Amino acid sequence: MNEGFGQEVKSEVIVINGLNNYNVKNSYGYFDDRKMKWDKQDANPNKPENEIEKEIKEEIKINKDKLKEESMQRYYKIDNKKTKELEIIFKQIKLKINFDSKAKILRDGKFYTISQGNLFIYDNRFFYKLHEIKLEDYYNYTSVIQLDNQDLILFARGILMVYRLINGKFIFVQKINDNKAGYQMQNEYSGCLGYPKPYSAKFIKEISGNRFILVSNYGYKIYSLNEKNEYTISLLEVYHKGIKTIIELDKDNFIFLSQKEYDTSLGGPEYKVFFIDKISLREISQSEKTEKLKELKDIDYYDNIYSYSFYNFKKNKPPIKLSKEEIKNTIESLKYTHMQQKLLNSTYDYHHYFRGNAILKNKYFIVAIDNNISIFDINSGKQIKKYEILLYGEDNLYKCGGNINKWNNNKDNEFIINLGGNIIMFELTDKNELKITNQIYFKNIENLKRFNEKVNKFYGYSTKEDLYDNSFFYREDKNIINSVTIF
Repeated sequence: MNEGFGQEVKSEVIVINGLNNYNVKNSYGYFDDRKMKWDKQDANPNKPENEIEKEIKEEIKINKDKLKEESMQRYYKIDNKKTKELEIIFKQIKLKINFDSKAKILRDGKFYTISQGNLFIYDNRFFYKLHEIKLEDYYNYTSVIQLDNQDLILFARGILMVYRLINGKFIFVQKINDNKAGYQMQNEYSGCLGYPKPYSAKFIKEISGNRFILVSNYGYKIYSLNEKNEYTISLLEVYHKGIKTIIELDKDNFIFLSQKEYDTSLGGPEYKVFFIDKISLREISQSEKTEKLKELKDIDYYDNIYSYSFYNFKKNKPPIKLSKEEIKNTIESLKYTHMQQKLLNSTYDYHHYFRGNAILKNKYFIVAIDNNISIFDINSGKQIKKYEILLYGEDNLYKCGGNINKWNNNKDNEFIINLGGNIIMFELTDKNELKITNQIYFKNIENLKRFNEKVNKFYGYSTKEDLYDNSFFYREDKNIINSVTIF
């Protein structure tokens, strides 16, 4: 387990054996034979190299076999009834769909594509074209979300477009120009050089109550419907950049997963820090709004501050003056502020990623970072268990990188990991321990994603992002097709 990853809880090792059609050597080895060799050479400078290598191989074999046997006895609790349950979903491909552009998914399981100035939405059962929306203006839209009231929010950096379902058709009803109004100026650094940070919206996430969250490099905002049936900012908070995932627990509580990257500096290597926080909303007081307004200085009334930045002087974009009235209106519109509870703050080196999560029993948060799985009690915020998942190989154990997906069942206590079509089902026991209850291979599966959290329905497709799923390293694939497989 890497330093800083919840050291107060001792890590347990689960070894997965018997994978089908899977090259474990695509991942990192668990036992570092090079370091072991150097250590033995230092301790025994006169011993022949071939003898040292032989000793290392035997030592690794003994240790890996020991961990494997311990895992089989302690963590495997195979339930053969689960085989049929998995086969019903994964044994046969239900449908394969070819889209004319990259397909993404809305919260209710409908696919959508954006192509040549049109947004297409497809039925989530038969996948025929359900809506074709001619977009009012052309922007480089990167995502679309749909709220409880069926409103569509189209996101392009700095622009939000709202389309509303009226008499069976989506009609454009609102344009939002997003900017840094309400935030104090923030700086970023390159080595010892600091410079003003240009505000940049990153993505949006739908949440309940006809609301959505907008994440930026300054923090995050919540947009809600006002009395005019328009979306305005109801929360604006500073938060560290690098938010990757937002999980809604209920209307007032969320879990934020963030990954902050630090470049090489002063001779030190580049690295990442992972943050997991529980965010709870509460009503903001008038005195808190007043204090926010006092903190905003005249110099902060600029957006798009590239021309002030030595680092970005080549961009040659003029600053935009934000009026005091706009900033005052933004602050006065706020309804909420937040409280922040840290679950995890972990330092890693560079090649590491979040690899899925699940909420089990409405009480426990399960999260995977690379081959590490941690269990948190949501109410207390405490980490109660952590596991390191390793794959058995002939010459070593290997650190897998399979993403986890929740599996719905009556006890609400299961999730699965996909390793190149090898589906491993885990159960969270009443003692809050992980057990492997089934392991089965399906040849047609590469990457898996859920349609939503309510049903065990999955789809798969290969994109540059998805190629992280089964190995630690990004693999370039220049022959990407817009094809989706339905299971």
